Amino acid sequence: MSLVQSDITDRKVDAIVNAANSYLIHGEGVAGTIVGKGGDIIQEESNKIGYVPVGSAIFTIAGKLPCKSVIHAVGPKMGEGDEATKLKHIIHSIMKLASDQKFF
Repeated sequence: MSLVQSDITDRKVDAIVNAANSYLIHGEGVAGTIVGKGGDIIQEESNKIGYVPVGSAIFTIAGKLPCKSVIHAVGPKMGEGDEATKLKHIIHSIMKLASDQKFF
């Protein structure tokens, strides 16, 4: 596993991680760019999944992106309380998904 600073939508990796909202609506920011470059199939797959609680992560196919999958991670909103614990849960969820998919 490695950490690289660049445009994640150009990376040829196993998975990229998207900071998602609980309803997996990928309309703006990085999420919007991921769908814009990867194609509507990413949003369509997300729509089938529906709601994802804070602290959880799911993955979708990557469409036209060069990566294999997109991990959509739902983190806490700052100010809602217990953010540190929620962030620990989301990191654990991301790593479990990656491990289950044999990405490392």
